[in-house]
Amino acid sequence: MTKGSHCSAEHRARISAQTKGKSRPHTAEWNAKIGAANCGRKVSPETREKIAAAQRGTRCHNWKGGRIICERGYVRKHCPDHPYANNLGYVFEHRLVMEAHLGRTLLPSEVVHHINGKTDDNRVENLMLFSTMGEHTRHHKKRMEITP
Repeated sequence: MTKGSHCSAEHRARISAQTKGKSRPHTAEWNAKIGAANCGRKVSPETREKIAAAQRGTRCHNWKGGRIICERGYVRKHCPDHPYANNLGYVFEHRLVMEAHLGRTLLPSEVVHHINGKTDDNRVENLMLFSTMGEHTRHHKKRMEITP
C-alpha cells in the first residue's frame, strides 16, 4: 500500500472493474425515474412566493441582524422602507445615524464624512455632514495642504 491510500492498488483495480458501465446518474433511464418520482410536486407561483416570503429577512436561516460590511469597510443596515434603500433594502448606516441626529431624511446630494477615516465608526461625534460632494472634496484638499 502506498502512503495516504486506504486500499491496495489491486483492490482499487478490482473495484474499478466491478463498477465499469454501471454509472446511473445522467442516463435517460435514470432521468426518467427521477422525473417520475417528482411527478405531482409542481408548485404554483403563488405558493412559491409564499415560501420565499416566509424565509426572508429575520425569518431567513442566514439572517445576521440586518448589518453587513460592504466594500471599503462601510456598514449597511437593512431598512427596506427607506426612500434611498438599494434593491436589497440596505442603506449606509452612517447616513441613518446622521438622519436620526438631524431628525430628517438626507438629500441624495448630501455627503456624510467620517472624521477619523474609519468607515465602520458611525458614532455621531465622528460624522460630519457636507451639503455637496464639492464641499467634501474641498475639505479633503484643505487637509492635504495642511498635512505634509
